[in-house]
Amino acid sequence: MKIFYQKKGSVLLLALLVMTGVVTISLATGTLIVNEIKQSSQLDRATVAFYAAESAVERGLYQIRKQNATATAINSLTALISNSASYTIVAQDSEDVVSKTLAQDETWQLDLYEPYSLNPLNPAIKSLRFDWTGAGSWLEIRWIPWTSGGVLALNTNQGEYVSSADSPHVVNLDVAGNYLYKVRITARQAQTTNLSITAYSEVDPTVNCDPLASCQVNIPGRVKIKGIGEYPNNLAGASKQAILVSLPQIFPLSGLYDYVLFSEEEIKKEN
Repeated sequence: MKIFYQKKGSVLLLALLVMTGVVTISLATGTLIVNEIKQSSQLDRATVAFYAAESAVERGLYQIRKQNATATAINSLTALISNSASYTIVAQDSEDVVSKTLAQDETWQLDLYEPYSLNPLNPAIKSLRFDWTGAGSWLEIRWIPWTSGGVLALNTNQGEYVSSADSPHVVNLDVAGNYLYKVRITARQAQTTNLSITAYSEVDPTVNCDPLASCQVNIPGRVKIKGIGEYPNNLAGASKQAILVSLPQIFPLSGLYDYVLFSEEEIKKEN
């Protein structure tokens, strides 16, 4: 006697498996597409926010350079742009650490005084710490002190010549009086990279300051401007971008007089 087995429902099961696979692939593809759309939209918003931040920095630079505004005056300024973006300016009139990279034989000037005043700094800057890298590089550091009355101190042609092997290096300035300083740094022999300068209110801060940051003071005469852009303004999911610039509040002019012309004949400027 033959026994027959009937296999019912196998086609339905196969169809369910196929449909499950199709739905899974469709959901994964849909999720990927939605994420791509969101990322593309966020990128567009970030671009607009970036240009809003750039507008904030440009406004801050214009008011500092052209209108002689102070960092305090432009700090926290906000504006709403016609494209529904907005920006905020965050400004400081000093920096805790100044950073710079110098090409070989490039000179950089650091003014340790308030740009619009000869008043003594409080607290006074008595030492500077230089930290940098650059194989074979040397720093030529020279400084000129003068009193708040505008009188140059004795031995004004002071300086040091320091190898990168001695980095970090501390320069002790005059401590007999509350002087103002112009410091000029020149990279010698090779490029100086990652140069950072920190100011202290005590001489030999690694010895007299515990911890070291306890007598660190901000470096005056410099402005730090941060522009923060947002788009769309004050809405959920808005993108924010920031641009940070730092610069001397007044560009030093002494670099214009770093050369001398010698001539046996009269020098005339032709129109």
